Amino acid sequence: MTVAAVVVSFNRRDLLRKCLASLEAQGASLDEIIVVDNGSTDGSPEVIRSEFPDAFLFETGANLGGAGGFAWGVEIASERGHDFAWLMDDDAEPAEHSLAPLLEVASNANLRPGFVASRVTDESGTQSNPGHPAVVDPDAQHQIAASAEGCVAVTQATFVGVLVNLEYARKMALPYADFFIWFDDAEYTRRLALQSLGLYVPASIVRHPAKPANPDMAGRLFYYVRNHIWLSKLYQGSDRFEGNAMLKALRVLGFALTIFADSRSKKLWATSLARGLWEGLMRTPRRVMPGELRATSVAPVTR
Repeated sequence: MTVAAVVVSFNRRDLLRKCLASLEAQGASLDEIIVVDNGSTDGSPEVIRSEFPDAFLFETGANLGGAGGFAWGVEIASERGHDFAWLMDDDAEPAEHSLAPLLEVASNANLRPGFVASRVTDESGTQSNPGHPAVVDPDAQHQIAASAEGCVAVTQATFVGVLVNLEYARKMALPYADFFIWFDDAEYTRRLALQSLGLYVPASIVRHPAKPANPDMAGRLFYYVRNHIWLSKLYQGSDRFEGNAMLKALRVLGFALTIFADSRSKKLWATSLARGLWEGLMRTPRRVMPGELRATSVAPVTR
């Protein structure tokens, strides 16, 4: 059983350095560190080559967003023969020995989870990070199985310290790169949970900066609106908004109206909302299977 940490990086050199150092401190339980650099211009690739020469560096050559970076990360970890991929952004900082409890649960033959998620905290490591909640699984049988291992069954988790079972990942589409940012992790881990189950392991801690609320979403409102609608199209759930794109569109429209007053550029607010609604309702993300991303790409791989 082998595991690779997959880190997606973009222009956060100092945070990346802390992340990689914390990964190296995990010890023998981690077999490889894979860094997917999204076209950084701050010298991040040079830091990796000089300070972390054992890490496997893949340079996309452009900013593909977190979603595109994680699509490549799963692709590379899979083709390099690993059994599990521990996914995280470059501003994540796993606490000491955080990987071991994940692997203990993931290797349980009776459970065979699709993913195992760490507890995401603030930078102090003591308070849960409200921006990265896992969603509790309503299935009673899943909860019984999870509680026997000291875990909680969940239906989705964040790409901040989630351990993906590549046995399942090889049989389904990669993370949807078209999401670019936001909700790609929710969508992908939902698919993994449907293959088996998802588990949350409180004993594994990954620190992550708590970001202050900013009601002015500017151009990012486009991704928020579009991706919410895409989630509704791609996932059938118990919530009445899931599986009904028009209801979800009305819901996100209502949210957008609540932030209108705080938007500095009303024109950008309007165009982002209109584009998000249009693309969410009229398009769907492209489905790329493992192996297909490599076959259709000319992006270089470097050590």
